[in-house]
This record gives sequence, structure tokens and C-alpha cells, in this order.
Amino acid sequence: MNLSKGRSKRMSIEAMRLPLVALIDVVLFLLFYFMVAGDLAASEAELQTTLATQQGTGGSSSSLQAQIIEVKFDGTAAFYRVGARTVRTASTLGNILSSLPRDVGVIVRVDDNVPVEAAAIAVQAATDAGFTKITYVPGS
Repeated sequence: MNLSKGRSKRMSIEAMRLPLVALIDVVLFLLFYFMVAGDLAASEAELQTTLATQQGTGGSSSSLQAQIIEVKFDGTAAFYRVGARTVRTASTLGNILSSLPRDVGVIVRVDDNVPVEAAAIAVQAATDAGFTKITYVPGS
């Protein structure tokens, strides 16, 4: 039986020194790496923007504005105004919207006193006409 504890204590201290030295080396290496990487990285002020700017101003599809459908109520029935045209039926509204460019989207602007059904008809007509960008703006 070996009852001496002194030798095992000395062994554990020696065995513990090696990982501690390696850990210090790793920490110093990481510190050095981050200091060098921080100096070599470009600052945000020097970075180039990735947004493409369009040269010229006329004739492109991005210069088009979204069509505005105004839904109003005259006391008896709701009516829809697209530009200078005023219509009262959903089918006529759908025909007008199907002749417009679809990539710019449509805005459905509804007055306060308009029934919810009339606003839903305008949104549905825009969907049926093939618009994917539909914005609903409640009354002002």
C-alpha cells in the first residue's frame, strides 16, 4: 500500500501547468490575431456602396408611379376613381386595371364613410387584374 500523498500532489500540480501554459499561448495568439485583423480591415467610411444608381431620368419603368384607386361614397353607392375615370361596377374597374402596367403596383385609397365591401371589391379587382403590389390606405 502506498499511502504517501505528497507525490500525487506534486504530480497534479505539474500536470496542471502544461494546459495552463497552452491556454495562455492561445489567448495571446487570439489577441494578436484580432489586433492585426482590426488594423487591416477597411473602415466603414472607405467601403463602396453596392446600390446601383440609374443614369438618366426618362423612359424607364422605375420612373412610373403606382396607380391610385380612390374609393368614395356619395350617400347612395360607392364609386371608384382611377385617374380621371370614374366607375361604379367592379367589372368595369377590373377592365380599367387590366390595361395598366402591373409592375409598379396600385394604391387603394378609401374614404372614411365607404362600406368595407366597396374597399374589398377594389382590392379584389386589383388582385384579379394581376397586381402583386397592392397598398391599402384607409380614410383620412
